[in-house]
Amino acid sequence: MSSPSDAGLQAERTGLAWSRTSLGVAANAVLLAVRELTHDGPGPSLVLAIAAGVLAVVVALYGRRRTLRLRHAPLPSPLAADRAVPLLGGAVALLALVTGVVLALR
Repeated sequence: MSSPSDAGLQAERTGLAWSRTSLGVAANAVLLAVRELTHDGPGPSLVLAIAAGVLAVVVALYGRRRTLRLRHAPLPSPLAADRAVPLLGGAVALLALVTGVVLALR
């Protein structure tokens, strides 16, 4: 249960978490692209870098939407995450796994 001084901070914390996630995914995309373009020209990892860039934009847009929903009073019902949150979380985890595999194989 939140205290009266905590009112409104849930939306801010949610927005910051989504921003950090999208920034991390975008950094992954940039680092993959730079690595790929500076080694032997474009290769298959460039597709992964583009996919990571698209994922970063999707995460940022969805996070913005979620943050705006939490700022409305009264809070929307249902407040629990829908299918998009686990789907995006799984996509970010899969991106991390595939990036690790790609970097280990090269």
